[in-house]
Order: sequence, then C-alpha cells, then structure tokens
Amino acid sequence: MTEDVDVLIDDVGLDLGALEQTLRGRGWAVSRADPLGELVRLRHPTFGIADILVAGTDYQRESIARSHAEQLDGKPIPVLRVEDVIVHKLIAGRAQDLADIEAILATRQAFDRGYVERWAQFWELEDRWRQISAAALSAGG
Repeated sequence: MTEDVDVLIDDVGLDLGALEQTLRGRGWAVSRADPLGELVRLRHPTFGIADILVAGTDYQRESIARSHAEQLDGKPIPVLRVEDVIVHKLIAGRAQDLADIEAILATRQAFDRGYVERWAQFWELEDRWRQISAAALSAGG
C-alpha cells in the first residue's frame, strides 16, 4: 500500500486558493499537479504526504455521499467505501494504484463487485478490472 493520504473533497463553494494558503500557513508545502487542475499535492515534514482531489464528477460526488464514518481521536472522519477506493484506483490506473487494488483484493474483504463492475463499465475500464480481478483470483485473492 502507498504511504500517503488521499483526500477527496466536494467542490461546493470551495476556494481552492484559500485552502492552499491555509495549508501553507500550517507548514505544508503545496503544489498543484496541474496548474489549472484540482489535484493538490501536499508535503509536511512531520505529517508526510497527502493529495487532495476536488470532486469534479457525479461519480466522485456519489462516492463521497456513500462514505462511512471512522473514528479518529474521537472524531468521525468520512472514509470512502472499499468499492470506491477500487474504482478511483482503476480510474487513476498508475502501476501503484493497480498494485493497491491487488493488495485490497488479496485481503479477501467482502465488497460489492457489481458496483465496481458498473463503474468500470461506465469509465470503460472493464478490461483493466477483469485483468486485476483474474490475477487476484489466481493468486488466491
């Protein structure tokens, strides 16, 4: 698994510039992956690396709505469901993302395969999903 934190936020009323300024004020090095894009890369000497992605599609907003709360220091933190982590990583499609999917499947955690397949079809990623699923199945995942 990767060692960074990925954060997906809704874009409702978001001032990305103000968010970047606030993060810089708290010691984060901030850069945009694409100057006009909505992926902000963060690096902090104590807290490490994080990426903030601003939801720009109906799918991303749906995945936020489907999130569930996990407790962190007594505070509820919304976390994407495993199906949505898989779909996001399918879309990104980098070698590390695909390895992360394989690692998730290797845990044998129950998840809604139909949901993943529906979004893989929507994003035209059925072949990628089938290859990863088959590899995980043959490896015992």
